[in-house]
Amino acid sequence: MADDGTRVAFDREQYKKVQALVSDVEQTTDDALYGTDGYAISSDLRAQPVGATWEAAAQVGTHVSSLAGQVRSFTDTFTEKTLPEFRDQLEKAERLFEETDDLSAVQAKA
Repeated sequence: MADDGTRVAFDREQYKKVQALVSDVEQTTDDALYGTDGYAISSDLRAQPVGATWEAAAQVGTHVSSLAGQVRSFTDTFTEKTLPEFRDQLEKAERLFEETDDLSAVQAKA
């Protein structure tokens, strides 16, 4: 947040909202993958019985299974690697914000 148009200041409450949103996305994505009713999105998910003999039904079953496996792989990486790393970076940024009086004067570091 800028005060009098020249200084960029840290707004802790708004930043906490961003951190809460990241945590919420992480939890709800994880909940969606591992349903409490015993089902999970994975390559085991089928739209048709495995033994379907009608070619169209067998293809749908195979493609849904493949798509579910891809969704699971992506979301596992998202919830186990991407979001935790992002959360860690948010925490590091918060420490920087706490230590800095004027964010517009901070030099970016790799």
